Amino acid sequence: MLYPFLALIATIGTTAILCSSARYWGHQILGPILAGSVVTSIFIAGKLGTLELPGIAPLAITVSILIYSSTFLITDVLSELAGAKAAQRAVLGTAFCYPLVLLTSQLSVNWTPSPLFEGQVAFEEVMTFAGRVTIASLVSYLISQTFDVWAFHAIKARTGEAKLWLRNNGSTMVSQGIDTLIFYGIAFFGVIPFEALIQLTLLGYGLKMVIALIDTPFVYAVIWFVKRGQQTSNG
Repeated sequence: MLYPFLALIATIGTTAILCSSARYWGHQILGPILAGSVVTSIFIAGKLGTLELPGIAPLAITVSILIYSSTFLITDVLSELAGAKAAQRAVLGTAFCYPLVLLTSQLSVNWTPSPLFEGQVAFEEVMTFAGRVTIASLVSYLISQTFDVWAFHAIKARTGEAKLWLRNNGSTMVSQGIDTLIFYGIAFFGVIPFEALIQLTLLGYGLKMVIALIDTPFVYAVIWFVKRGQQTSNG
């Protein structure tokens, strides 16, 4: 349990540090960070890691949860700094990466390998599954992230500038539920036993809720740091 926890903190912390660069280069830098995080999650989603909890048998969880969950931190920071339209543009721009990933991954599988390349079988296993994961990720990403941006600003419209924690967690908790159901349903249905799929889905959502709570102080820290820089520049 220690390693997944440390890996989670390291991922969220690194994401927060990268997002803090918006203080110097503007909120436009957040779009590429979002795209890189999503593309990375596609290629590591096929690996199932073991999660050991006290008193419970070892559980399986996709390791992509580490990096993919951080994307909601990025969109929430972008929403807070630049507004709904900028956040939605970043979501759509990132979605354009998916067709390219899907096309090139499948074309690379069918390219006749050089005699010097001895990993074709392993490469095919990874890239073939990546194709299905890409489709699952695209559908879940577009729907959940679009909802996340809408919900974030719907809550903000009611509460004003106060209660960042509410719009951050409220929008993320619902959108992550949508994302989890769609992604695991498309990516793993028929690939693993149905009982294991249910377990994977429930555990994935549970972990995402934990991540949403953990990343709240990081969201506050990034927003404070970037806005402080903006105030200093304007002053």
